[in-house]
This record gives sequence, C-alpha cells and structure tokens, in this order.
Amino acid sequence: MAVSTRNPMLGLALGGGGARGFAHIGVLKILEAEGIQPQLMSGTSMGAVIAALYASGMSARDIEKEALRMGDISNIGNMVKLLDSDLTKLRNVISNSAFQEYLAEMFGGKKDFTDLKIPLALAAVDVMHARDVALQEGDLIEAISASMALPGFIAPLRIGDSLLVDGGSLNNVPADLVDSMGAEVTVAVDVSPDVTNPEFWNEQHMPGIAVANWRTNAIMVSNFTAAKLRKAHTDLIIRPNIDPQITTLSGFKYVKELVDAGAKATLDVLPELRKLVKPRLFLTDPKIDKAEPALL
Repeated sequence: MAVSTRNPMLGLALGGGGARGFAHIGVLKILEAEGIQPQLMSGTSMGAVIAALYASGMSARDIEKEALRMGDISNIGNMVKLLDSDLTKLRNVISNSAFQEYLAEMFGGKKDFTDLKIPLALAAVDVMHARDVALQEGDLIEAISASMALPGFIAPLRIGDSLLVDGGSLNNVPADLVDSMGAEVTVAVDVSPDVTNPEFWNEQHMPGIAVANWRTNAIMVSNFTAAKLRKAHTDLIIRPNIDPQITTLSGFKYVKELVDAGAKATLDVLPELRKLVKPRLFLTDPKIDKAEPALL
C-alpha cells in the first residue's frame, strides 16, 4: 500500500427543470472562479444540455452566451423550424430529428461521447420497459435529445426496442450516475420548484386540470428525487432560490436572473464545498489499481 495526497474525484450532477436549468450556468461560473473542476458529470433534461456543453470544453461564460441566444425572442424563427411538420397527429410539438439538428448546430456538428473532455452520463426514461437508463456512449446529440424529450412536447427517441423520453420523471437529479462512475465527492444541483409553495402554482397560467395533473406529477418526481439523492450518498445539494414566476417552460427570458440565482446559491455553500474538495490522503493498492480514502 502507498499513501498519496490529492484532491478527491468530484462528480457534478445537474438536474432537470426546463428554463430553470439556466441556473446551472451560475454554479459553473463560481466553480470556475474558484478553480474547482468536476472530473465526472451527469445531467437530466436541461441539465443534460448544460453538462454536455461544459464537458465538451465550453466555458461557463460561453454557455451563458448560448443561453442568452436561446432566450432571445428574436430567435423565435429558429424555434418555429423545430415544429413537427405534421401537427395534425397532435402527438408532439417538436420532432426528435428536428431537435437533434438544433442541438447539432449548438454543438458545432455531430458529437460522440468519446469527444468529451469530461466523462458524462445522461439520464433518460425507457417507457417501453418502464425504467430509467443511463446514456454514456455513442451519439451525444441523440442522447441529449432523449434526455430532453418531454412527453407531448419533444418526440421520444427510439433506439432498438427502447423508447426514450425525458429522464426527469424517474431521475431528475442524477447524482447516482456520477456516484456509479467513481465520484469520491458528489455534488448535485436541484433547480426544480418547491412543490409545497402555493405561489409557484399560482403562476401556472393554464387550465385547472392541467395544473392539477402537473402538480401531482411534480410531487411524485420530488419524492423520487429525494430518495435517489439519499441512495447516492450525495455530499452537497445546491438549490438555487428561483423566483416562482420563472417557470419551467416560460422562463427562457430570465437567463440573467437564473444565472445569478445559481451563482448566489453556490457562493452560499462555498465554505462547505471547499472542505469537500480539499486534498486528502489516499491509500493506493497497485495490485488493484484503486485508491481508497485513508483513515485519519
């Protein structure tokens, strides 16, 4: 056995939440400023996009510029191109192939997981087999489109006998994925709304039956998420304080406010985060090529 001192391997999990996911950018900006670099990343839905962009080598500031472009109402023409050409079927608003084209443009062309600078896992749900899945290899653009395929809005992705949709229903904050990848410190960012806050639901301007169904689903997702985070032995959960009026689908014009919320939430927990990532003593066994925390 040999003893070495090094920083623990940091895994960062970015949760789903639609437009609220822009808060992840603020988290990454503070981590960059502090020189804290995740070695493993995971993401769900909007968290999948942000995580993939960062893992591909983009800086937090560059991702913020892309988010501002996405939120700019002047780009509505680009969004119209995504609309499914056969809306008479009333199955999905956006086809998966059109969404993949949009993502490929954002990433500068087709990408594979092997192109990434940081190992990445994305969460999706296979509705044919009623299970959550981790996407870690192959076509990155396809994987992101699956993780973001909000049922009824973006068409699901069919791969073999699987039909993949947004991972949010079963694994909205995929800390378990970086945990299984070997993270020694796991940090999760949860941008989902507080389902117990009446003010948030008052901001949902849609028919009562739609709000009721969404609220019920949100409660289930919240409980699934809490259970998953406990099982993953998550060391730190960052929860940005996001204004209730900034909703999942209608909050794209609030990029700056969301980035600022993510940055503030990270600054608030920075002392704890610094302790978690500070250098530690590790025992290394060359026979099994594995390092374990030393007992001090």
